[in-house]
Amino acid sequence: MPDLLFEIGTEELPPSLIENLTNQIKNNITSELKEKYIEVKDEQVKTYNSPRRIAIIIDNLPRIQEIKELEVKGPDKTKAFVDGKPTQAAIGFAKKYNLEPKDLKIKEVNGSEYVFVNVKIGGGEVKSILSETLPNSLKKTTGDKFMKWGNHEEKFARPIRWITAILDKDIVSFTYAGLTSSNKTTPHRFNKNKSIEIKSPKEYEELLSKNNTICDKTKRKEKIQNLLNNKADEIGLKPLIDESLLNEVANITEDPAALICQFDDSYLELPECVIETVLRKHQKYFVLKDENNKLTNKFVVITNGTGKEENIKKGNEKVVRARLNDAKFFYEEDLKRPFTYEERIKDLSKITFQKGLGTMQEKTERVVELSEYIFNLISKSKDEIKNGKFQLKKNTLLDGAKLCKLDLVTHMVFEMPELQGLVGKEYAIKNSFSEIISSSIAGHYNPSNIDTAGMIIGLADRIDNLICLFSIGKIPTSSTDPFALRVQTNWLFNIVDRLQDQYSTTLNINSIIDSHSKKIKADAEIGQKVKDFLKERFRLRCESTHTALPDHINAVFATKDPLDNIQDCSQNINLLSKYFTTQEEKEKAFLVAAKRSIKIVSNDTSGSLDTDKLKTGEEKTLLNHFNEIENNSSYKDIEEYYKTLRELSTPINSFFEKVLVNDPDPKIKEARQGLLKKGKMLFEKICDFNQIVERN
Repeated sequence: MPDLLFEIGTEELPPSLIENLTNQIKNNITSELKEKYIEVKDEQVKTYNSPRRIAIIIDNLPRIQEIKELEVKGPDKTKAFVDGKPTQAAIGFAKKYNLEPKDLKIKEVNGSEYVFVNVKIGGGEVKSILSETLPNSLKKTTGDKFMKWGNHEEKFARPIRWITAILDKDIVSFTYAGLTSSNKTTPHRFNKNKSIEIKSPKEYEELLSKNNTICDKTKRKEKIQNLLNNKADEIGLKPLIDESLLNEVANITEDPAALICQFDDSYLELPECVIETVLRKHQKYFVLKDENNKLTNKFVVITNGTGKEENIKKGNEKVVRARLNDAKFFYEEDLKRPFTYEERIKDLSKITFQKGLGTMQEKTERVVELSEYIFNLISKSKDEIKNGKFQLKKNTLLDGAKLCKLDLVTHMVFEMPELQGLVGKEYAIKNSFSEIISSSIAGHYNPSNIDTAGMIIGLADRIDNLICLFSIGKIPTSSTDPFALRVQTNWLFNIVDRLQDQYSTTLNINSIIDSHSKKIKADAEIGQKVKDFLKERFRLRCESTHTALPDHINAVFATKDPLDNIQDCSQNINLLSKYFTTQEEKEKAFLVAAKRSIKIVSNDTSGSLDTDKLKTGEEKTLLNHFNEIENNSSYKDIEEYYKTLRELSTPINSFFEKVLVNDPDPKIKEARQGLLKKGKMLFEKICDFNQIVERN
């Protein structure tokens, strides 16, 4: 069975688009082939890509399309035939399949009669089908940054310069954007061979490799990693290999090579985050560190091919020198002014937070105020919070909150916005602020588990963002989220989880939102929209991180507002996932008993319980069980509490076998309803079991 090779050659593609384009083209091809009854399994498909090419190889395709016999439904009989004669509808339907009206059959479907035809589909030559499918796969590929070139109407991320399409040795012939497909490809731009002929898809990768082109991204990444490690070993250093940078560099090279370069030692006086940003983010270089994990003045440049190494080295060092020189100037200028709230807060008044939401000065003041409110919730209104040896004083937290946005008005952040927070931390250290205060400036953007101040300030910042942006209608939709509020919400939940864990406290997100909404005079409706948004995000979080089933989430949400205590909510959902995803006999028995006792409780039951009206042994036994569970405060966790509830299956069943709940005597009925409501309230500490689906 023949193999297919389909390659498009382009001008250099943006690194961030390559994977998406490759997957789109692959999926477009396999989907259309499937529609044409040519099945392609995942293991048959191999993709290749580089800055200048995207290639798909499909192994073992048939030469002839599979023949299928299909029964095709047509119009209603009453519309197809009138007085036994075919109408235009019948004639047209038959003609579509090269048949006569007399060949149509009548069949009944759901009580109505329709005309049908039996047709044979398929049997076409796969090579011919591919000549339509392959250009279609390019037409269907979409992207935000697509362009036209020359006089052609076709669009792609970058101009297409050649098309290779062969089925074994045969060329799959078609024309797209003025280019005719062939069996030739173009290797690395600086290779001596400008065009090479491919005789079989099986030789594609090896043939390109011999011509200085590694078309397999995984192999390019492996080569780059080996080059980095080997070059660093030569001078006794170690490379800092960032996966995202490694991916990006692999997507801008076809024949990776490595050069060690350096910059002047004097630039090491700059904060490491500044140097790393210049080298890694801006120049796509790999920094080298010493055995103490300190940054050195050496770095590795990955080039696209070899030759003229000395010139390349000098050129890259010159660029780095200029960039670091600029950074040094910004750094020195910034340090000429004290990095203090009193000195710089007025500068923030010149920066608009968002139209309609005031300035960054006002934003900072709101974050300070909300940080204090959250601190008081954790500390129970004391002046410090403790966790083991660590303690955080309120004044320390507020100092960090006041400084958290000050670096936005520095020269360094103006030129390199990605340094916000990081450079603020460095400036705070230079101005003799404590480690806790300094770390909280960077930490409030990306808080660590040990950075309590950063977590509290980060939580305040995100809640303020949500309420304020919702108040001016900047609410995420299914297709847009320009302020990344969904991502901020995930961080919000993570922070609340960590703080509750570390300080054994409950952070009620509802009360925080209510308090802050009043402070900034936002309508109650805005606060409710924020809460609804957070609840839905929390639901999705449970589905993705806890792999919870929808009925389990609904059951917990029915009795608990997740924003009152997200940790309790998560624990209850995890409990249900553990015991009620695949239900054993104990769970099945308990679920039946629990549902039976819950369903019979009237909505208008007051819950008053006159125990003197409970006369039977079954009633008294059940009451004793309920009281024991209610009065026991020694449960170590929710799982132990559930296991105690589970033992109620037998007394509940005995109760229903011997006792008529809705007794004719209204006082007895009220007592029995009150008894079951008491049990219902015990169940609801976990969830509404009535909403859980019974499973085998």
